[in-house]
Amino acid sequence: MSGFVGRKVLLKVDDSLVAGVRTKGVSINRNPIDVTSDDDDGWRKLLEEPGEKQVDLSVSGVTKVDTLKQAALTGETLHDVELSYPDGSKIKGDFYLATYSETGPYNDASTFDASLQSSGPIDYTPASP
Repeated sequence: MSGFVGRKVLLKVDDSLVAGVRTKGVSINRNPIDVTSDDDDGWRKLLEEPGEKQVDLSVSGVTKVDTLKQAALTGETLHDVELSYPDGSKIKGDFYLATYSETGPYNDASTFDASLQSSGPIDYTPASP
């Protein structure tokens, strides 16, 4: 994918499009296992396989519906989440709703920010040829 318009990246929670989203962020972490010892002459040595893999999503936007707020307030924290890209690629899996915040300025639109953390394996669908 050489480039795309950010608004065409869509976030779905439990198969429903989350309305009002303006910004989406993805962080993929592969935490290494350090096996450095005296035998390595001071050079760090890492195992090829990561000790832990995780995907974190951050979203923000204009508050239009209460999908994420309702989940945060009712304790429904684990959800089937899908982030789809215009080229057909997708990140999908169970995510824990870690944080939700909402701001309602006096003379401007109410906005929200949320962070979701993966729980278990993630399915990645590559771009369509």
